Amino acid sequence: MDLRQSGIFSAVMENVCCIGLAMTVIAFRLLRLVFNTFQAVYWQLNGTAKQVREAHRPENYERSAQVLDRRMMYRFAPAELCKMDHFICTHNRFESPQYVLDNDNINLMFVTDTHAVFCEPKDEGIL
Repeated sequence: MDLRQSGIFSAVMENVCCIGLAMTVIAFRLLRLVFNTFQAVYWQLNGTAKQVREAHRPENYERSAQVLDRRMMYRFAPAELCKMDHFICTHNRFESPQYVLDNDNINLMFVTDTHAVFCEPKDEGIL
């Protein structure tokens, strides 16, 4: 009897794919946890953490939009909505929120209770 016709093969392959996906998810989450821990320490040492806190103050509105560079992204399911847990990012600079309105190639990715996250493709016309 051919294993491919018996359904055993497809069941085994489905389990292997699920295990591979689970391992990838775990690896990404661990990497993100380690990266964010080191980044938090680095931001404390170089003053970025203080700048982030100050950007939330109303008098600092003109420099309140934090620009991050995406280093890595992993969405666990194609239909899953984006959220910050899917990204590993580094700080680039602070801009005025007007920057988003002035650039046509910037798109709203998602909104949380406290933030609106926009995406600007590196090359215009590519999302």
